[in-house]
Amino acid sequence: MEVAVNTLGDLALLAAQRNMTPTAPKQRQVLALLSARANQLILTEDFYRELWGGRPPRTAAATMHTYVGQLRRSMTEALAVSPQTVSERLLITQPGGYLLRVDPERYDIARYHRLLEKADEARRTRRAEEAVLHYRAALSLWRGPALADISCGPVLRVWADGANESRLNATEKLIALELQLGNPLEVLSELRELAARHPLHENLHGQLMVALSQAGRRNEALEAYHSLRKRIVGELGLEPSARLTLLQQQIITSQAHGPERFDHRGVKSSASI
Repeated sequence: MEVAVNTLGDLALLAAQRNMTPTAPKQRQVLALLSARANQLILTEDFYRELWGGRPPRTAAATMHTYVGQLRRSMTEALAVSPQTVSERLLITQPGGYLLRVDPERYDIARYHRLLEKADEARRTRRAEEAVLHYRAALSLWRGPALADISCGPVLRVWADGANESRLNATEKLIALELQLGNPLEVLSELRELAARHPLHENLHGQLMVALSQAGRRNEALEAYHSLRKRIVGELGLEPSARLTLLQQQIITSQAHGPERFDHRGVKSSASI
């Protein structure tokens, strides 16, 4: 059955070019949890924690039955198949919970992780240009923060936070590779946006400093350091890390002695990755 699940951005359950995503908030949470953990059994207790914070009403079991029944009816209509087919092959009741079965090729988070594995393997084996292509393909699947249009409860919040953290980590790896390949202009605009969204994230600001330095804009790189230091001191009462301070000194030295190459940790490097 041609069903697609999108979680990397707004939630969408698609079939036969129809969007079957419900509009009612609680139903959306049920579908979001089924989608976030597609092809895995989700225990009834997890639905209860997500929907009611672990304090389900006495009608919780009947309410869950209603939500799942409504989702099945939508799928049955969109796919033009029998209710039994949907119950047996798509949205399945199992002992203790429910499972949404989806082809991994039509499940965005599964495709993302497969591409990420290829990217990480290429990176480990020092195939930088190939890794860049895989990271970009993986990150292109994102349409915004994970489950961006869902009012997440405690279970979904953990899942969404983990997915968003994975996206940021993959982006940092991609940027590091582009800088090590000597391509600062490929990532400079994105780095500025990320640094603005994460004003105390030292690694991103360090990468911004490296990109500006590689692009011949060392004064701007040093200004970025001083702006970050002012925020860290003002908000946290701390000094920047030794690694970031070392990067600042290396950029100052490069002004006097010519351009240097830096890796994403702010350390002088002659290696390509």
